[in-house]
Amino acid sequence: MLPSLPATGDTLVYSTVDGHDIKLDYYLPSIRAGCLPAVIYYHGGGMTAGSRRGMGFPNWLYDYCQTQGYIFISADYRLCHPCTALDQIEDAKALFRFLAGEGFQKALPEYISLDTSRIAVTGFSAGAYSARAACLYATPKPAALMTGFGAAGDWLLDHWTAGRPPTSIAKFVDLGEVPRLLADQTVVSDDLPEGRLMSTRFALTVRWELDGTFLDGCLGRPGLGAELNKVDYAERAAAIPEDLKPAFLQLFVTEKYPPSVFVHGTADEVVPVQESKHHHEQLKQLGVKTELLLVDGGPHGLVDFHSKMPPSPSKGSVKAYDRAFEFIVEAFNAT
Repeated sequence: MLPSLPATGDTLVYSTVDGHDIKLDYYLPSIRAGCLPAVIYYHGGGMTAGSRRGMGFPNWLYDYCQTQGYIFISADYRLCHPCTALDQIEDAKALFRFLAGEGFQKALPEYISLDTSRIAVTGFSAGAYSARAACLYATPKPAALMTGFGAAGDWLLDHWTAGRPPTSIAKFVDLGEVPRLLADQTVVSDDLPEGRLMSTRFALTVRWELDGTFLDGCLGRPGLGAELNKVDYAERAAAIPEDLKPAFLQLFVTEKYPPSVFVHGTADEVVPVQESKHHHEQLKQLGVKTELLLVDGGPHGLVDFHSKMPPSPSKGSVKAYDRAFEFIVEAFNAT
């Protein structure tokens, strides 16, 4: 069944590119008024799939926002193929421009406004790419970042440049769909129409992971992964084509980065824990406030599918999420 979504959300188009509308849902707190902070949620889906309302919608994060009196925003973004990660960067920039402009304010009730100096951005799995991109390229600058089992902390790992065995998620896709999906040049930013639980588009991600062409597919550059894989890890940054370097977010992290907290399971086979460790260490060395919350033995998604149904949160994940949200509150209070 589809996730049980809050009933109070409203939908807005925050960007239109070549006639394609990219949307967000916003949820207002029930009992607050004034100039309010906001928390943005970016969904996962391997860069190729997913929806702002899809499986994995973080009701727990929505609940926290309701308790604190924050606006909760769930945003779509253009999915890879035919679009690329560079398009997702542009979407992150467009979202923040929209939130800071008259369009979003006019949509809000008269008694509520958005405090643009207190916007936290969160991303889960591949959604962390858009969240991290906002921290680098968006205006106004996010006040805090939180990722859950998030990708793009280190896109130069062998995990992304070389082929590898299938993960436990691979069994849920039909790789026979890949030729049809590659032939389709329709721009997609929400691939879960009413009544559907899972997407066929995730087969693209699985195919690219198996072949070592994940970076090729996400950036529309055949052969990129193989070229980077020819050189040692330490030499890969220099080997990236200049026009693609902005997509490798780790290369542009500076001391101006916002306070950041990372939640990751140590047994994640889909997005290696090294992604979060690398970003955390970068920020520590730059003197940026940061925390790394590791969930011992936690798999990708931090959900235990081996327990009784419905699946339950991995042991330790609730505590980690509690602390991660406290981190956001602290960042808002310090602004």
